[in-house]
Amino acid sequence: MAVARTVAESVKRTSQDVIQASLALSPKETTASLRSLTHPPSLNKTVRNVGIALALAPEPFTTAAGVVMVAGSFLMKSREPASLGDLGEAASTLLGDLSSLSLADLSLSL
Repeated sequence: MAVARTVAESVKRTSQDVIQASLALSPKETTASLRSLTHPPSLNKTVRNVGIALALAPEPFTTAAGVVMVAGSFLMKSREPASLGDLGEAASTLLGDLSSLSLADLSLSL
């Protein structure tokens, strides 16, 4: 009976803590933070859009600059910021490498 009472009190305290934490968080700020964490801002999309706008402009000098910016945006794609998926893949790769190690690989010769 005492164990059940202790578990019930623990669940009650935990639920109260969760309620207080959820009330303290602003939904807009939390959504924006999670969005930037899962989809980091990318400069290449902005450069591509500006390049397309310059290429479509009627002036002859902006067309060359616009084409260069569009080509550069595709080159910049390989340098995008890491997302949560990228971090998860890197962590699983590292854990796989660590699990393949044995103590014989780490032995030191004296």
